Amino acid sequence: MKDGVITIDLPAVESLGAALGDFSVALAKELKAAMTDTVTTIEKYAKHRCPVDTGNLRSSITPEIDGFKEGSVGTNSEYAMPVEYGSRPHDIKPRDKQALAFEKGGTKGRYVTTKSGKRRYQKGKSGEPVVVKRVKHPGTKAQPFMEPAFLIGGKVAEKNFHQAVDAALTKAKSQMKGST
Repeated sequence: MKDGVITIDLPAVESLGAALGDFSVALAKELKAAMTDTVTTIEKYAKHRCPVDTGNLRSSITPEIDGFKEGSVGTNSEYAMPVEYGSRPHDIKPRDKQALAFEKGGTKGRYVTTKSGKRRYQKGKSGEPVVVKRVKHPGTKAQPFMEPAFLIGGKVAEKNFHQAVDAALTKAKSQMKGST
């Protein structure tokens, strides 16, 4: 300010406005990439840690991403919670029938190699049929797969989002220097 007169450099103000607008676009782009990487990492780690019997639980682990605002990884499997946290001993009773029916004993199927070198599935042998009114389940041990994935994901998110903000700031600073 000289002699009570304020001098405003309009091109500099316009340049600052453009740089800030570019910064918000660049930041949104960087944050979306950070969110995608974080959610993908959590999904991969959860699937890696997930115990597999039929593969249904593992394949039910899916991500959802809403830009950079929100991301989630979850499963809609009804038995995910007992697998994650375990279960206490409990009775299994029929829901719609009078009794439970299953085979006791027997063997699981397996893959075998034929003399010609081809692999094929060989069914297991049937067991003895059993019909009962209830079964006492001994409970299951916890096999955490989601919680460890989220703990790793928290560390990855912190790193990814710091890098995203740094990248957007670096780009904005270089644009500011180039426009002056």
